[in-house]
Order: sequence, then C-alpha cells, then structure tokens
Amino acid sequence: MKNFLLTLVLSAFSLPALAQKVVPWELLAVPYSTTPDGLYAPQFPSYLDPYELHEVVLQGYLVPVDVEGSQYALSRYAFSSCFFCGNAEPNTVVELVFKERPDALITDQFVVVKGLLVFNKKDPYRLFFILKNVEFAG
Repeated sequence: MKNFLLTLVLSAFSLPALAQKVVPWELLAVPYSTTPDGLYAPQFPSYLDPYELHEVVLQGYLVPVDVEGSQYALSRYAFSSCFFCGNAEPNTVVELVFKERPDALITDQFVVVKGLLVFNKKDPYRLFFILKNVEFAG
C-alpha cells in the first residue's frame, strides 16, 4: 500500500512530463462490469485522474474499425489476439480520433501515437478510452 501511495504522489509531481512518457497498458487495465444488455461499463480509478484530458503517448498495434471512415483503434495486442478478434479484454484497446485524416494505414502496424486522453464514462457503444487529436509520435 505504501508503494502504491508513493507511486501516486510521484505521478502527481510528474504531471508536466506525461506527454513525454509512454503510458503503459497496465495503467489502462481498468476494472469493468457487464450491463444487463451485455455492454461493458468501465470504472476509472482515481489514480488515473492525472491523465484525463492530458496529452499522453501510447504504443501498440493499429486495428481497423472502419477503414473507409478512417476509424482505427490502438490495441495492446496484434489483430489476431486483440479484443475484436481474440480473447483480450475491452480495456486493451483505445479509440483513435486523428487530428488529420491519415493515409491508408497498415493493420497490425506497431506505432507510437500521442493525443489527448479522454475517459468514456457515458457511451457504452464506444471504447473505454478515446485518444483525440492523434498524431504519430515515432
């Protein structure tokens, strides 16, 4: 418990450096429940508060959601093992909203992206996390 509190305090002091650090997927592994309709309802622990509405860097695999509409997700795992096709959980994908419409992207391409992290607390038809104004960072 002491280590957790120490990590939390140090995270608060490093807030200005968030945009320079890659946010680990383990941090985004939030608990969730299933509604009676079979939809997912995420629960966002308070230790994530310093990241909400801040620019962060994430790395993972590109997964197409709607190629014609240029809708993509970033997955912790490659396509065959991701939430959409494999047995991964819904907290292992992040919805990407690009700053500018990207050219054709390659499925399973490993990328580093940066953008504004938004917690989806209301819309059960979207992913738990939404990264807005996404740009490639590496």
